[in-house]
Amino acid sequence: MRATSLAGLFGVALFLTACRPDAPAPTTQPFPPETPGLRLDTQAPACGQPPTHPTGLLLDSVATPAAYGIAVREDGFTYFTEAYNAGVGITSTQTKTLDGFIPTGQAPTGVDFSPDGNTAYVTNQLSGNVGVINVASAQQVTTIPIPNGADPYVVRVSPDGTRLFISTNGTTVYIVDTKTLQFIASVQVGFAPNAFAVHPDGRLIYVSAAFGGTVTEVDMFTGSVLRTFTVGGVPQDMAVTRNGQFLYVANEAGHLDEITLLTGQVTATIPLAGGAFGIGVTPDDAQAYVGIPDRGLVQIFNLQSHQLAQTLAVGGNPRRIAFSQVGHIGAVANLNGYVTFVR
Repeated sequence: MRATSLAGLFGVALFLTACRPDAPAPTTQPFPPETPGLRLDTQAPACGQPPTHPTGLLLDSVATPAAYGIAVREDGFTYFTEAYNAGVGITSTQTKTLDGFIPTGQAPTGVDFSPDGNTAYVTNQLSGNVGVINVASAQQVTTIPIPNGADPYVVRVSPDGTRLFISTNGTTVYIVDTKTLQFIASVQVGFAPNAFAVHPDGRLIYVSAAFGGTVTEVDMFTGSVLRTFTVGGVPQDMAVTRNGQFLYVANEAGHLDEITLLTGQVTATIPLAGGAFGIGVTPDDAQAYVGIPDRGLVQIFNLQSHQLAQTLAVGGNPRRIAFSQVGHIGAVANLNGYVTFVR
């Protein structure tokens, strides 16, 4: 019998088995590290449009089965995980309807598109694998079994598309070569890693530990832990600003943590209306959208003033939040059975 449960479906995992190792001491090397990675354009996306943010207008709520994880492309094409239906649902801002379903595995929670949008990866948590979806055919074409019977929580593809990061229900993050689908490394982080965020330098990835109260900074190419930040509480989803200066952490203890990445210090703790889970920072670095599941709210904060700019009463139980690359579209997955699009 598997000793596990759904990570984050009610905030965090309910039963885990590993212990958190001692956090490594912070390093004194320059930030970002000098070893070159894949440098992303932090001023504007490849299409030439300046990064922006939605106006806060609720465009539509598409009725779906219970939606948990979500990923959205610039064209509005959207995948969301149906955690109770063993698959991934399809919708779009173009159709504003439920457009399909892809069977994947038991308790799918995390989902992410490859940079070209042609492949998607989904964590089939209770099946103990990550599904690989061919977007064109809308089929799961293979799975990646997780070593040692671990349950995968969330996934993130590196900006160059070569590596897939998979968190698990202990302290291990696995790294997979996306071409061969073979494991090439593993990293020890805090307990119950439940979210990733990627730095715009294309080299650093951040991992929040829901039960560890920490965020770990990892070199995506070497698999080395560089720094560990202690935020306390129950850190959940995260987002890095496009200029690479700040990391924002949605904390289920009821606040939004701001980490200044140059120093590694928590430089702001912004009170929220309740325990936070999902977060998205708009590509123009102007706003953070923070989901408050137990209040049915998404709070929008101005990141310069740290003041509340707007509250979206989306209702239900909002979970993961995603933005398209340019930032015209925001999407909120809701466990009460809908996806909300914001423009």
